[in-house]
Amino acid sequence: MLQVTAFRAHYGGTWQPLDGCLDKAQLNELSLSRSDQQSIKAMDRVRTLKAIASRVVRLPRQREVLDRGGHRPSELPGGRRRTTAAIRRGQDAFRRALVRQYGLICAVTGAAPAEVLEAAHLRPFADTERHRVEEGLMLRSDVHRLFDSGLLAIDSDLVVRIAPSLAGHELYSSLAGARLRIPGDSPIDRAAIADHHAATVATW
Repeated sequence: MLQVTAFRAHYGGTWQPLDGCLDKAQLNELSLSRSDQQSIKAMDRVRTLKAIASRVVRLPRQREVLDRGGHRPSELPGGRRRTTAAIRRGQDAFRRALVRQYGLICAVTGAAPAEVLEAAHLRPFADTERHRVEEGLMLRSDVHRLFDSGLLAIDSDLVVRIAPSLAGHELYSSLAGARLRIPGDSPIDRAAIADHHAATVATW
């Protein structure tokens, strides 16, 4: 008879898939155990988090602490709170101008419903506070999020580049190498494209 320790994990809202982020050899380097027989291994927390952060993976914040019964509440806190926010002026007009220029087409994935297409800035609006058609693209909402999060970039040849941390996500890794779906005579600002590309890939 052997005494064993049983583990039960509940990830809830803190679960983050890491497919393609770290390979087996890299995980072994971060493990505190050298046994290959264990399905669950203790990891060096500090080094593991540092390795994940270096691959530009955004981990969700910890949610509520488990209640005394060891279970999470089935109903999450609701209600409203008052806040003061700065409203971005001109965003709707910027989107309409880009639709006139490019149509209802995501520059990376192609035609898409209007409901999921967003006007993306090649230079952060928070820095410039201006809307220029030459510095904008129509992007599908999920692609826009990747673009703004530094996980997708466009090089000077207008070819899509994908962060290595997305290697395990076929839906997005398959976009690597695709050319932008915009006309050759588009007024897109190549300097803005180059600046965004350089700043983005430097984090990979």
